[in-house]
Amino acid sequence: MNTGDADLERAIADLLTDMRTATPERAAELGRRLVDLLDRRKALAEKRTAEVGALASGIDRAVHALDDAASSAELMRRACERVAELCSARKVLLSRLEGDRIVPVISFSTDPGTTPSLPLGFDLVAGSPEAHALATSTVTVDEVVPESMREILGNSGFATVPVLVDGNATALLHVDTALDGPRRHALSVFAEMLGGCFERVGLESRRERQDLLLRESARRWSSDTDFDALPPRGATDSAPSPTEHDDADQRLLDPLTDREADVVRLILTGASNAAIAAELVITVDTVKSHVKRILRKLGATNRAELIAKYQSTPR
Repeated sequence: MNTGDADLERAIADLLTDMRTATPERAAELGRRLVDLLDRRKALAEKRTAEVGALASGIDRAVHALDDAASSAELMRRACERVAELCSARKVLLSRLEGDRIVPVISFSTDPGTTPSLPLGFDLVAGSPEAHALATSTVTVDEVVPESMREILGNSGFATVPVLVDGNATALLHVDTALDGPRRHALSVFAEMLGGCFERVGLESRRERQDLLLRESARRWSSDTDFDALPPRGATDSAPSPTEHDDADQRLLDPLTDREADVVRLILTGASNAAIAAELVITVDTVKSHVKRILRKLGATNRAELIAKYQSTPR
């Protein structure tokens, strides 16, 4: 209940108290005032219901706009646009988390022809709104914009919320307005749905591209550059079929979780930890943890040995 609602309820309670001891003439006057206050309360409740309904529709539109995003970059761009609409914000910033660093990735402005410049990355400070949002996994609002963010968010307050992917906070959304209760809830719901969309992109759309990168990188490292080509029409040799290659790839990845398999596919392309983190929208520290578990599960001591194991997997 906000301050206005509390004042209204207090005024209604006071009138009811006064009416118990008022004279008939005074009670009639107090009754008319009570009717006015009750009408105001009803109008406010109807307005709030309409606002909540509009926000629910806005969340639905926003989530649908993310459904067919084919890449994490497109997903982030659309997310910023939808957050601006949902929160009635002029500027939105999405940043990724790298340990205790917040690294801005993409910004959006509703001002025509304006693309806000990205601020430099900054440290996650204990006790800051960002730290509180990450600790509680909720929307945090503050009236004072940090100096590092004023160039893009202005100086009229802001809200921030973490985006969780696979249960880990991997990104932060900032909007340039101190949101009220209903819009805070709407942003929280949207951030949760956005995390699910990042997971979907990782498990579906990105899988095809990573499989392609896997085969291209294997060609570079293998002396048999035609290892995955179909045999010429009419050929009678026993060259392995694409299905057999897929089976061999799967045998290598069998001990791994889906996310660890995603990391392996990128390792085999020669991607760095930072590149893997950016592609999978996770932190570099999370990538390092995945790599340690992958090496242990596959019995390799380093990336070079892992690649060698892949090259030597029977095909």
